[in-house]
Formats: sequence, structure tokens, C-alpha cells
Amino acid sequence: MVSEDSSVSSDTTIPTVEPLDDDSHSSQGTMEEESPPKVPTPEDEAEMLRLKALGNDALAIGHYLQAIDFYSEALEHVPTNAIVLSNRALAFIKVENYGLAIADATEAIACDPNYAKGYYRRGTAEFALSKPKAARKDFRAVCKLKPKDRDARSRLQACEKAVREAAFAAAIFSTATAPLTDTYDPSALPIDPVSYDGPHPSGDLISDTMETEIALFQPGNLPMEFVMAAIQRFKDQKLIHKRYVARLLIACKRYFQSLESLMEINLPAEGPDADTEPRVT
Repeated sequence: MVSEDSSVSSDTTIPTVEPLDDDSHSSQGTMEEESPPKVPTPEDEAEMLRLKALGNDALAIGHYLQAIDFYSEALEHVPTNAIVLSNRALAFIKVENYGLAIADATEAIACDPNYAKGYYRRGTAEFALSKPKAARKDFRAVCKLKPKDRDARSRLQACEKAVREAAFAAAIFSTATAPLTDTYDPSALPIDPVSYDGPHPSGDLISDTMETEIALFQPGNLPMEFVMAAIQRFKDQKLIHKRYVARLLIACKRYFQSLESLMEINLPAEGPDADTEPRVT
């Protein structure tokens, strides 16, 4: 089992072998909630420690999902334990569930703002999601709390480098390199009420203004009548107007871009050579 007093891993994306946390290293706090939080009993504390130890053992041998289950059970007894939240965040990082890792790390920080590993876990997950600015802020907090932590300084430098590279890429960004969804305006596509007999998002008629039409295609605003009519039209081997298709695609892309758990992956312009051995992952 990994020593609980050793320093953190030096991997700049996802820690491979990293120390687990011990209760003696955190000044546990209490989250602010609308209703008074349950005060853990001595039995709750004892059961939490037992389950945490089982989670640590599972995590140390690579049984990450089992570790998550143990930590989740432990949190049922003591929900505001920053260490268990941080350890579960590490387990989520190991299975590349970075969104939940960020949520757990954020809650750990709320429980104990002076707990360095809460910032460390969140920064690691943010960096993996290609969010170097947010990660840089967290690793700065780690360096402030633990000035002698070499790994935190190394990760901070990696974040600084990624931020500089992103700034450089933004400086050379132009309409020639911009994605089509950033430059294309579906409003330029006219709808002929004579030739198009399909559904409209505003009802039986074309929207009065483009602003109204655009608003209808925002997440949660599209009328169910339009959706069901479009589905029936597809079943009838017909199409909806391409202006509505373009608005749907653009709205979907922007919605997915807003999700913290998704990251952008650049694909190479050309495939591998014919002589390249395929890699099984």
C-alpha cells in the first residue's frame, strides 16, 4: 500500500501512484447548508474510518470502482470529511470521470479551505479537461499552502505553459481557421412557405423575427410539438428545412461545449501510413 506521508505524483495529467490521505493531515470543516448538518456520532466516525481504509486498500491495488463505492459509503456517515472526498476525487480521476472529480474536490475545499490536496485534485482534473487557467489557479493555491512541494510547482509550470500556448493560438485565430459553426449564419437560408410544408418551431408559421427563432433552438426551449412533428416527418421519409437543421447542430455543439466533463480532441489531418501497425487500446 502506498505511504500516506509521501509526496504526490509528478505526472502532469493523471496521477499514477499517489498517496492517500490520512485524517491527521486535514483540519476538517463543515459545509454551509440550509438545514443544520448531521453531527456525526462516534459510531459514524469509526465506520467512516473503517470504510475509508477499505477504499484506500482498493485504490492502492487499482480497484478504482470498488474504492469509489467504499468512499461513498463512508461519506454517508460523515458527509463533510474533506479527506474522503479528496480520495474519492482521486478515484474518479483514475477512471477519467473528471467532472465528478471536480465536484468532489470542490466540496472538499468547501469543507476545509486549507486542505492542499483538495486544490491538487481539482487542478489535476481541470488540466485533464484542457482547462489550464482553472488548473493554474488551483495549483497556485497548492504552492501557497505547500511552498516546498516540487510536484505542485512542476504542475503549475505545465499549466503556465498550456495557458501561453492557448494565448498564442488565440492570437493567430482568424475567420479562415475558425470552425464553421462560429461563422455560419443559418438566417441566410430562406424558407419558401409554398415549397416547404414541414413543421416550424413557432407553430404553423415562420417565426416573426430571427431572434425569436434563435431563442427557440436554445436548450429546453424547442416546443415538443415541433420535435414530434419532425420525428413523424422523418418516418415519412421527408426532411425538415435545412435552416432548422443548421440551428439544431449549432445549438447542440454549443451546449456540449458548455459541459465540464467533455474535452476537445484534435484529430490529425491524415491517417497513419499503410505500414504502421494498428494500436489496440
